[in-house]
Amino acid sequence: MIKHIVFWKINENGSDEDRRETCRLFREKTESLKSIIPEIRRAQVALNYNTGGPEAYHICIDSVFDSDEALQRYINHPEHLKVRAFMDSVSYGKTVFDYEFELEG
Repeated sequence: MIKHIVFWKINENGSDEDRRETCRLFREKTESLKSIIPEIRRAQVALNYNTGGPEAYHICIDSVFDSDEALQRYINHPEHLKVRAFMDSVSYGKTVFDYEFELEG
């Protein structure tokens, strides 16, 4: 299994309300992707409640895929690229962390 986590800093000059709205939109778009891209085993969008300091990221997606091949199909899927373009348009910082793991039990 592959865990794919992406963190963004969003709405650089925006308010907390702006960030909540961006999170809502991103969640909505992610839910849509889950019904279109079968490779997505799980995907959860979250807004960071720790808003202090310039090092804090505001929003993340935590997702799971069966394999690196499945992750690559997701990354290159045209519908994912549309959501990625949306996030690129509202973000000013991003980091990605992918790792392999085994299901317990």
